Amino acid sequence: MGESNYWKNVWRKRMTRRRLMGGALLGGGGLATAAIIGCGGGGTTTSGPSVGSTPVTGDGDGTGFRGSDIPIHDARRPFEAPGTTGGTLRFSGFDALVLDTFDPHQTQFGPLYSGHSAAYSKLYKYVSHSEQMLEPDLADGMPEAIGDPPTEFIIKLRRGVRFHDPATLPPDVRDKVAIKDAATKFPGLPGRELTADDVVWSIERQKNLASPRYTLFYRSSQYLTMEKVEKIDDFTVKITTNGPVSPLLHFLADTNAFILPREVVDEGRDTLDFARSDPQSRMIGTGPFVWGELRSLQEISLIRNPDWFGWQDQAAGQGRPFLDGYTSFFIVDDATRESLFRGKKLDVGSFVTNPQWVFDIKDEMPELELLRQTVSGWVNTRFKIFDTETGAPCPLWSDPRLRRAVHLAADRQQVVDFIWSGEAAVTGPVGPVIDKWALLQEELLKIPGYRQGRAERQEDLAMARRLYEEAGSPEMDFVFADQPSYIPDFAPSFIEGLRQNLGPDVKKQVIRAYPQIAEGWLKGCDQMVATWGFDNGWIDLDDWVFPYFKTGGPKNSFGVSDPELDAMLDAQRAEFDEDTRREIGFQIQRYLLGVKPDGSGPLELKPDTAAFARLDYATLITASVSWPYYKNNYTWPWFGNNHWITNQWLDQNDPTFEGRQ
Repeated sequence: MGESNYWKNVWRKRMTRRRLMGGALLGGGGLATAAIIGCGGGGTTTSGPSVGSTPVTGDGDGTGFRGSDIPIHDARRPFEAPGTTGGTLRFSGFDALVLDTFDPHQTQFGPLYSGHSAAYSKLYKYVSHSEQMLEPDLADGMPEAIGDPPTEFIIKLRRGVRFHDPATLPPDVRDKVAIKDAATKFPGLPGRELTADDVVWSIERQKNLASPRYTLFYRSSQYLTMEKVEKIDDFTVKITTNGPVSPLLHFLADTNAFILPREVVDEGRDTLDFARSDPQSRMIGTGPFVWGELRSLQEISLIRNPDWFGWQDQAAGQGRPFLDGYTSFFIVDDATRESLFRGKKLDVGSFVTNPQWVFDIKDEMPELELLRQTVSGWVNTRFKIFDTETGAPCPLWSDPRLRRAVHLAADRQQVVDFIWSGEAAVTGPVGPVIDKWALLQEELLKIPGYRQGRAERQEDLAMARRLYEEAGSPEMDFVFADQPSYIPDFAPSFIEGLRQNLGPDVKKQVIRAYPQIAEGWLKGCDQMVATWGFDNGWIDLDDWVFPYFKTGGPKNSFGVSDPELDAMLDAQRAEFDEDTRREIGFQIQRYLLGVKPDGSGPLELKPDTAAFARLDYATLITASVSWPYYKNNYTWPWFGNNHWITNQWLDQNDPTFEGRQ
């Protein structure tokens, strides 16, 4: 059977009449669709093995899509050298969605990460999330590590890296970029060489406990591991950690580890966003693209940086980026996406409501390239367990029996089937696409709450009802995020499922925007006590667990303080043996799922336990098609990798380029 027929048959098997008529998959590519779009090939020369951890999907009969069937198309994909240059890449995604702030160090919502990654640089960059491979970006080589285990890292910087200067842009686009007045607003910054001062300031800013916006530095737990960040000379930085920190290099390559110039930040308010100022005029970085303009819920454009420093170790040679720029259009219906793709007004197309048109058009035009990606972003529930201000237990969810009851009663297969019609994978505390750190699916599917066998499911539901009654059968309600729209569409079904499985006192659902939810997490026990929404995808083990569950962690909206879990979280950070660290990661995940760290049986639930603080449900599997003239296209499991567009190009000599609008 041909590739496209396989995918189409998988989809058709799962498409129910209810889904066809209800259209509840609106936004089905979700906030994650753009994660697989707008990235280019290059990097190393091997394509690598398949990825994934065999996620169960669809109706659970074992014949559905398996994550390990997805071939890698990340930066290890073989690079195709350009035959032509120029042109503007066009795709549809969610990159123009701004939910909190433009500030690269403070935003916590994924879509904006992609624009940031094109305009800013980091010390290091990932080549593969699945294989955890990274390479130098601003750094001139890998760091010198001192100690055993190392606690000192000396990093040399590339010379000749310069901040964006509108004066270097072609005259026809110079006035179209948001930073066009940079020379007037920030004298001395445009074209200034990046030095160690910029690196030291960017790190110290995010660990400054005295900052009026400290609570908005969501990556602060990473930088607080760095006891000293010193400038040795203009192009050398020394980082001294406060003990062994195994993911230190990851912290310097993580999704948001951008280096900013100090000049663009208002130091009193410590933000790019402040009254009567356009934050986009401050988006001055050193990346391969210059910030053009973001029109909220419409489009975002970035322009080729002709003064980009490039990556010396790339096979692409000089002259990158090969494109004049790119534009990401915020389009949320499939009919429009399909029409624009067919008319070659989009160079790559991805599904929103359902992937049927993607599979159909691949059958119609076999020359199109079909790419799939298991996403690392996922849907989950968070419970407010303790007041994050006072530490007092919240009356409802501080009872771990109630949280466990919901964990057991929630039907994860319902999430897979209803929201994504089977094109999804159930997930534990670490997403299955990050298979280096995730629990094996075989183990996950044996844990109560994930078990799918009829008899096992009935056992789980009986236990859920008993725990709910022991907890007093309290009234419950949930706050659902408003985006993507399949979340509020799914809310009534989730609530009705809990009513059937637990009892009649699951009263209602409330719909709120993510900024409202995030603000409520920081307030008392009466605010956002149980939420249901999308969360960002992460890379290293530490990202998935430490900020969320460590006492006082920047994402610990649950208010938990669990000494036993804290010890494991600290241990994984200090462990440099990869196999040992992975085993600690498994122990952490089992603990969060209510299983003893050694996997031997149910965890004895203490009042201060962090178990079941976050219930993880599922993540989607995307699909996109692209025209053959679009070269070096590849996928990533989440937002924040558009710097790789620098290696993409449009083959104007390809026959399919004819008729491109």
